[in-house]
Amino acid sequence: MAVASSPRRESTSRSHAHIWRNALAALLLIVAANAGAQEHESGDLVELHHTDFHPGTLPNTIFVSVDYSNVTSFLGQGFANGGAALQGANTITRLVADDLTPNGVGAGTDVTQIKFSVANFNAVPVTARARIRFWLDNGSGAPGAYYSVPAAVGFSFNPFAFGPGVTILTGTIAPGQFTMPGVLFWAGITFDDNNGTTGATLTQMNNLGQGLFDPPTVGTSADMAFQTTAAGSFFTTANPPGTVFNLGGNPITNFGWEFTTVGPVVPTNKSTWGRIKNLYR
Repeated sequence: MAVASSPRRESTSRSHAHIWRNALAALLLIVAANAGAQEHESGDLVELHHTDFHPGTLPNTIFVSVDYSNVTSFLGQGFANGGAALQGANTITRLVADDLTPNGVGAGTDVTQIKFSVANFNAVPVTARARIRFWLDNGSGAPGAYYSVPAAVGFSFNPFAFGPGVTILTGTIAPGQFTMPGVLFWAGITFDDNNGTTGATLTQMNNLGQGLFDPPTVGTSADMAFQTTAAGSFFTTANPPGTVFNLGGNPITNFGWEFTTVGPVVPTNKSTWGRIKNLYR
């Protein structure tokens, strides 16, 4: 004989199933979000230009698909990240970031290439790993929410032997890893010795930083920068603790960055054969 469930028991069962379905959906969303927060290992850097510490203009490498560029007007100086500390087996510096406002032409498209500067204040080449991170502005002129379009954006490049002076380097970015912002954002660099494998000393790491460049040739940047209070990676860290500063206007506190995007597709107008013939009469 079949046993019929009471309406109340069926309603309770449906309610419990609904609760479990919602819980499972929420868990899957959390897993998906965490799965995206993975720093990209971005291969080798390529040296484009190198100069000693003296003012000058480096070769202009502007392209129509560049949304921000400040890598040509070198001010002859740099700023050292400093604050290097041993964290586990890894010696890592503080992070220093610059505020960047792109021209917005490539907003929402893939970044395909990033150029940045590294300043080495040591008397000898130092091999280290450059690690770059990005934040949206918090509304009051400091790094706020970690930039996560399409997912948390952060790149670690293979260790590179930075010569004394300032070097402009370029890193190629795979499609789908970094969507170009269309508003003010912060770009920062920290350096490490790749868990002791590069042989750089703590003192040498303290003498790595970025070159100072101004004015930008594409986009704008205010006369300010940001330095974290302590050493670290800061990947996915929102509102990192630190201080906004400038160098008193002499030199201007802007660092060398450039972002190349895929660029928007330019539509073409269809033409009839008759119209083409008329163009050549």
